[in-house]
Amino acid sequence: MEEIEIETFEGVYEPAEDSWMMCKYLPNELGSALEIGCGSGIISIHLAKKGNQVTSVDINPKAVNATKFNAKQNQVDIEVLEGNMFEKVKGRKFDLIVCNPPYLPPTDNYDDPELALAVEGGPTGSEFTIEFLSKAGEYLKKNGNIYLIVSSKMEKLDVNWKREVIHKESFFFERLTLEKFS
Repeated sequence: MEEIEIETFEGVYEPAEDSWMMCKYLPNELGSALEIGCGSGIISIHLAKKGNQVTSVDINPKAVNATKFNAKQNQVDIEVLEGNMFEKVKGRKFDLIVCNPPYLPPTDNYDDPELALAVEGGPTGSEFTIEFLSKAGEYLKKNGNIYLIVSSKMEKLDVNWKREVIHKESFFFERLTLEKFS
């Protein structure tokens, strides 16, 4: 994997096992890429370094600033937008869409509401991902793919997409899977 320098910002999800796994195991598909929930920008930067034309979206203005800063530090050009899910890319279609979604059920571990937004995916941990997948098809080019991190902590992830496991890793607290949805 290419070298990526990431500056961490207060109130922005710091790259962890899930982010690094996504960077390491995302297939080398080229084209227009959309990342929903860009956080620090690490996945978008990885995609840009591979030659993709990248658009990044985050609801957290601090994450938008972090992605812009980190993209500049890594000398890649990324379009970075502040918005909720797909609202800022209406009418556009992408070859691939990636998301390291918030996938944990609510906990008391996060004093910062911005960080809670980045990790808590709803009452069962799956609600954000289900909503994301219900809308994503509208923004995907024909034969395009979606890549998501799925956690063993998520419940009831019943969606009407063909799913393929790209990579799995187990940790003492959960199992993470990078999956392709098509």
